[in-house]
Amino acid sequence: MTSKRRDMLENTPQDMDTLVRVMIVDDSSTVRHYLEAILQDEYQLVSCRDGIEALEEYRENRPEICILDMNMPRLGGLEVIRHIRREDDDQDLFILVLTSEDSLEQKSEALHEGANDYLVKPFDALEMLARVRVAERQVRLNRSLRKAYATMYREIEEIARLQRRLLPTAAPGHPGITIQSLYLPSAQASGDYFDFFSLPDGGLRVVMADVSGHGAKAAFIMSMVRTMVRFSGSPTQSLSGLVELLNEQLHRFIGEEGDFVTLFIADIGDDLSTLEYINAGHVPGMVLQHGSAPRTLPATMPALGIFPQKARPSAVDLEPDTILFFFTDGCYEWDVRPGTMFGLKRFIKHAARVIQQPDCNLNNLFAELGRPHSPPGSDDVSALRIHLGENKPNN
Repeated sequence: MTSKRRDMLENTPQDMDTLVRVMIVDDSSTVRHYLEAILQDEYQLVSCRDGIEALEEYRENRPEICILDMNMPRLGGLEVIRHIRREDDDQDLFILVLTSEDSLEQKSEALHEGANDYLVKPFDALEMLARVRVAERQVRLNRSLRKAYATMYREIEEIARLQRRLLPTAAPGHPGITIQSLYLPSAQASGDYFDFFSLPDGGLRVVMADVSGHGAKAAFIMSMVRTMVRFSGSPTQSLSGLVELLNEQLHRFIGEEGDFVTLFIADIGDDLSTLEYINAGHVPGMVLQHGSAPRTLPATMPALGIFPQKARPSAVDLEPDTILFFFTDGCYEWDVRPGTMFGLKRFIKHAARVIQQPDCNLNNLFAELGRPHSPPGSDDVSALRIHLGENKPNN
């Protein structure tokens, strides 16, 4: 391999970091030297004699523009394009094809395989320089996009870090209640929210919510919901009053955006014998009592943020040794195979069996189902398992 100006890759002045890296691939030393003379003042250059050398150089140093001859020994230009586009899955490298064969068939094939531009030998030096400058603009645009994406990624990571700190980690502080939680965001920032905290009368308030959409916007709306749940008159505010306030504020701030929030919120009495709840368009909660089929707690009102509405709680009597299970739709809205979703009914049946096991661990909820923790394109996953034992007062 010739490596004219290879030293530019290793010992460059500070401003050379912004130069675009160009790889020249041609079995003719005359063509290589001619191209180097045209481009040497504006680009970092490296030259290769055939496709084998080109792939080695590409994988080692990742050039940004490739000027590629079609007809070469050992490995031709079409094979190089196929390796880069298919095997290496690189769609960013700008490939300018050079060939002495002015064939519409070859041109079509090269462009079909992934070439960006096509120039026939012999070529004019000014036209070559102009074509490379077009490629350079594309390269610099890609650089800017990657930089912007990296900045957004770091910011969303920071949002996610702060978001995780909002989720409860301490035990509920009630001697008869044990809680396990599961939180699997599909990306860094999540639209899921769960919470639990003690009430002044000794009971426990439990919240499970799901914001439409994903990413930073959903995370921001989630933080609004948490703030209102925690500080807008709660925990002294009634469930209906709190839910109506949430709906009013969400409708005001996000109603015109088309976003909404599903919410399951419940108060467990201090003696663990009652559950008062409101389900605003959320997936059903589950009540599992020994020897009985799972009881589901379906929606009692539509999702929040869409239109003004009243909230009315429902109540359930609880027995000792009851298990409550609240979750988001990401638990069951995933594909078993393309086009076939796992589904709510199957999940309720599966979850009822798993969460009633004495040694239940929510981290293993999906283990036997073959579901990856965060499959691409999946929804956020959150779940709470609440075991109500005997009500033993604190001494």
